[in-house]
Amino acid sequence: MMSHTSSRTQRVIICLLFMVFLFWGTANSNNKGVTNMRKIEGSVWYRERMLPPPDAKVTVTLEDVARMDVSSELIAVTSFDLKGGPPWAFTLEYDPAKIHEKGRYALRARIEENGRLIFTSTENIPAFDRNPDQPVKILMSKVSGTNSKGSSSLQKPNVSLTNTYWKLTELNGETALLGAGQKELHMILNNEGNRVKGFSGCNRFTGTYKVEESHIQFSQMASTRMVCMDGMEQEQSFLSALEGTTGFKISGDSLSLHGAFGQLLLRFEALYLK
Repeated sequence: MMSHTSSRTQRVIICLLFMVFLFWGTANSNNKGVTNMRKIEGSVWYRERMLPPPDAKVTVTLEDVARMDVSSELIAVTSFDLKGGPPWAFTLEYDPAKIHEKGRYALRARIEENGRLIFTSTENIPAFDRNPDQPVKILMSKVSGTNSKGSSSLQKPNVSLTNTYWKLTELNGETALLGAGQKELHMILNNEGNRVKGFSGCNRFTGTYKVEESHIQFSQMASTRMVCMDGMEQEQSFLSALEGTTGFKISGDSLSLHGAFGQLLLRFEALYLK
């Protein structure tokens, strides 16, 4: 009888020890994950001589913008109340396990008051392609219609022409269709080397561009030579329209390209600032 009771007690003790060990291992694993978190430090600011409203909050995000056919992927976000005037320092923690070699990571910032957009960044801010010892500085632009008291009419600021993903929405007065593989036609104008690249409906294309005030010209256009069942006719019209472009206009997140006589050739929509 005593032997049976002792054996049962031993089994209970072993189970308790196993549960303690399992709990310790889980807690240690979680603490290890927290320890591995990395951070990006910097500040956000704007040039306007005005204070944000009392209820304003700033949000800074880290996004992967490498995939050209879809909207950017959110990696990390931080948000806090604003006190005083700019600049405002921030610390953004992120999981390095979510960062991979093929990614292209950018930082974005915005100021909102009760859900109303007041300020937003409009330029591409690389998250890692910079001196790691220098804190990143994110410049924001005031939303059109925002007065000196910070109230907003919710009109969007003009997006930067360069380093922006421009999705084609209109071609020669007609709604743009999806190309081969149900991919949207688009282009990106890079600052470095004044290069343009994109997808024209069947093939990917590259070239150069030159901008002077509101004038723009595309040249040295080249593309791959794939043959597709769908999208070839629209592709030719798209590339011809680019080559015939002489002017451009940006209104909010919309870009329109015009010909020599002012006629509308192409209209695009910026995706990354949505």
